[in-house]
Amino acid sequence: MVEKLAVMAILFIMMGGTTSIFSSDNSPATEVRSIFISENLTIIKIAILDSVIPSFSSPTEMKEILNRYSWTSKSIPYEFETEFITDIQISIGMLKGYDLLLIPGIGKEFRRPINSDLLSQWKNEVRSFVSSGGGYLGTCGGANMASQGLLNASERGWEKDTAWEWFMNRSAIGIAPVRSYQDMGDPMACSLIENNPARIGQSAYVWYNLSIESSGVCQHCMVNGEHPIFHGYEYDTRIIRWVGGPALILENRNVTVLAWYPVENISGPNGNASTSIHAWSHRGFCPTEPFDYWEMEDKIIETHLAGKPAAISCNYGEGRVVIFGNHPEHPVWKGGMIFENDTDGNRMFLDGLFQWKDRQSLPDSYNWWIVRRSAAWAAGVPDDKLPPISI
Repeated sequence: MVEKLAVMAILFIMMGGTTSIFSSDNSPATEVRSIFISENLTIIKIAILDSVIPSFSSPTEMKEILNRYSWTSKSIPYEFETEFITDIQISIGMLKGYDLLLIPGIGKEFRRPINSDLLSQWKNEVRSFVSSGGGYLGTCGGANMASQGLLNASERGWEKDTAWEWFMNRSAIGIAPVRSYQDMGDPMACSLIENNPARIGQSAYVWYNLSIESSGVCQHCMVNGEHPIFHGYEYDTRIIRWVGGPALILENRNVTVLAWYPVENISGPNGNASTSIHAWSHRGFCPTEPFDYWEMEDKIIETHLAGKPAAISCNYGEGRVVIFGNHPEHPVWKGGMIFENDTDGNRMFLDGLFQWKDRQSLPDSYNWWIVRRSAAWAAGVPDDKLPPISI
């Protein structure tokens, strides 16, 4: 019961307007509108949306990667300066003075979609900030928020949206001309209410192992070396961590794809055997096995991201937008395979419902250059003055 209440509480905390002002991101954007220049140092001010999930690492990772990082390009020194900002502060107009809004993963988004006035105020502040020349960088849930909303449930193979998906649709700001291919469901509700544990879809990779060490999958994603963010990177692919986030389905041509998911699905009847996982059903309380909350089903979770865009960039008014369905801020590994073991003590919050074996961890800083170049480009730094690429 304690675990059930904990999961129910998280449901109210974790993630979640079409416009005509989109333009191709090949068009020149207004150079950073509020960058502060002091003694020849160009300071880029970044507002990071805070998180109310103490164990969730994306906001603090972003701060570690960006805060006080400096570089010099063509004799011009640059430095990032980050501060955490709350959803309420954004709603009352406190984005003024920043160059970039960063919404990392499921860092706290605006969680009031049932209040139309508050929701509109939040959305309008973000839209106004970006359209006036501010930048936006989002990963995973931050990508969902920037989108036009989710693809319809029927287009993703389901009869109707889950409660999670309804909230996510309501929270979408609409500053990127893409739809999110995203399944999101509460594992207990899918099991006990939907009577279909597999309805959790790709979000199983979030829920079934909630640790930063093991959640998600590290994938070799093809990248677009023609875009300034990846220009100069000498390889065609990069290992990037994915933790249940969306594919980004283009709505028009005024968008550039930065990266694509691999052509093989993560899980499913024809998915990658080393990363496929089963659906798990919630047992409820069992007097004979009081700590066995979950039972592995025969059905394999199906994902449908293969070959779809994982990251995009575009312009919204005078501002730039960069969003990743995956997590370039997260640590990565190479190799390895998932294993599952249905025991008499399966719990999401301890060891998780799946674990990894035979993998090799890479340095935590492996993809920091992607985050830094994405932040600089979105903030309006000229294409030829972005931070250096680190291999």
